[in-house]
Amino acid sequence: MEIQELIQSLRERGGDRTEIEVKRAQGGAPRLGETLSAFGNLPEGGTIILGLDEGRGFAATGVENPAGISAGVASQARNDIRPPVQLTFEEVRFEGATLVVVTVAPLPLHQRPAYYRGVAYLRQADGDYRMSAEEEQQVYALRDRPRNDATPVPGSGVQDLDPGLLSRFLARVRASSRRLSDLDDETVMRRKGVTAATGGEITVAGLYALGAYPQQYLPGLSITAAVQHRTGRERGLGDLVHLDGPLPDLLEAALEWVRRNTRNDVYFESSGAAFDRTEIPMIAVRELIANALVHRDLSTHAQSKRVELRLKDDTLVISNPGGLYGVSADQLGHPEGKSAVNEFLYEICKSVQTSGGARVIEGEGGGIQEVQRALRRANMRPPIFIDRGIGFTVLVPRHALIEPGDLAWIAEQDPDGELTDVQRQLLATMRHGSVWTNALVRKRFAPIDSRQATRELQELVAKNLATTRGERGQTEYVIQPALAAPNGSKRGVTSISEMSSDVELVEDRTAVAGRRTSTRPRSVGLVVRPEDPGAWNEHAVLTALADVVDGLKMKELAESCGLTLKQARYAVGKLLDSGRVERLGGQGDRRTRYRLRESGGEVEY
Repeated sequence: MEIQELIQSLRERGGDRTEIEVKRAQGGAPRLGETLSAFGNLPEGGTIILGLDEGRGFAATGVENPAGISAGVASQARNDIRPPVQLTFEEVRFEGATLVVVTVAPLPLHQRPAYYRGVAYLRQADGDYRMSAEEEQQVYALRDRPRNDATPVPGSGVQDLDPGLLSRFLARVRASSRRLSDLDDETVMRRKGVTAATGGEITVAGLYALGAYPQQYLPGLSITAAVQHRTGRERGLGDLVHLDGPLPDLLEAALEWVRRNTRNDVYFESSGAAFDRTEIPMIAVRELIANALVHRDLSTHAQSKRVELRLKDDTLVISNPGGLYGVSADQLGHPEGKSAVNEFLYEICKSVQTSGGARVIEGEGGGIQEVQRALRRANMRPPIFIDRGIGFTVLVPRHALIEPGDLAWIAEQDPDGELTDVQRQLLATMRHGSVWTNALVRKRFAPIDSRQATRELQELVAKNLATTRGERGQTEYVIQPALAAPNGSKRGVTSISEMSSDVELVEDRTAVAGRRTSTRPRSVGLVVRPEDPGAWNEHAVLTALADVVDGLKMKELAESCGLTLKQARYAVGKLLDSGRVERLGGQGDRRTRYRLRESGGEVEY
């Protein structure tokens, strides 16, 4: 089930993922040195799947000699990577072919980075790239407990602190600590890490949290935010801002920017009372931006990098320099998933207030759990965390998982409102064909344990809303057949990687210059997006090819459709297999064109 879901996600995405690499592995073990180095340097390692053809839409081509390929990859990890990375191998049958799945374990912090032929690599999106000198130093700095926030800022002094922030900070510290309540200001600031132990200079943490204008000394301690919109093939940035000031001001300004660029709607309770509701729960946005500001890398090698906010059509992206420390991405939201990269800054921020009187952080370690709860209450997908070691990114959905039609349907099935938030989301997706297991529920709705996941599922069965198939560890949960949505009905789940609107305006595309075009009339108007994102990409390819007779090269086709090359290759591969598109030229030749297949004098479309 895991490998099926993984490959399906790759096919829908049209490319590899940060932690996944695929290779055809025809003729033996491929050269994987750069990927092994990059995965060894990722905090969670990575997975290599051998026997998939990315160029043909991740078709399962299989490998002929699994044992020999495994030995070849193991030899590369042992002999070409310094220090060597640890691998585990598994042979998997998938769609009639044998795949070799290689799991690359991350190197311990004190051994990173891993080098391939003297070069350290990092993983970004679906590629491996050389670490810069600064990035290497960031990795080296993680070998020891970071203390960068305690570093004195040369030339700084108490005159560089904001009097109002400092006054409120000192009052809260004295109120919360009996030992510090009677000490003078200078001593309190030194003991809380605002000033250095000697010399009276302000620390990085003190200046960042309480400074009148920290960017005078540390320009990178700021935020860049932009709306990243896309219309057809055009991309652009809107409301581009560079936010500055001390950390509490950065937080407030960032929240105002998000509010300004997202929508509000009206929510009606069962009593009929109406309330304003933000598109994304602001309690979740606040917690995630505060985390990015407080836990960003403050080493000299990363101080030139800013926290970034990108508001895309379907996702809010929050990125900060530096990765997690002492905790993995999978642990976030769990009771044990607590760790402060910048200990002094974290302690200071527990007593720092914004202009509205709210503390920057609560300091209880339950912020991520509150984010997950807030998104779940709003019927939204949990955030996605991506830790690259030298950078950390959070993806927050902008759209509810459960659409109005499904909400009304759920209300009919659950008139007394007994279903939990988790069960409502499970039921809405089951209605449109989703299959759930205990493991999938735990992963999607973390942090919940196996017993709670089973209880959520079994209660749906007990209410005669769902049924099971399979036994024990293979048990799957599906909708009761009588409750399934009619074929062709609009689905109730919106994927974070899909387009933001279910209805898209298909614009007429300009014919390729110098090429004879079809005289067949085009229908231009509103079309409903297919349920499968891959089907939508295939539709875009067919639409583009409908304009031309002599075909398009793959690059031209991708640009015409507004797809990546990998998405276009996958869509074309599916259409080749179904016989709706034909190839004019050799596979892998950049001069090869693709066109609609003709049948009986008519073009199949």
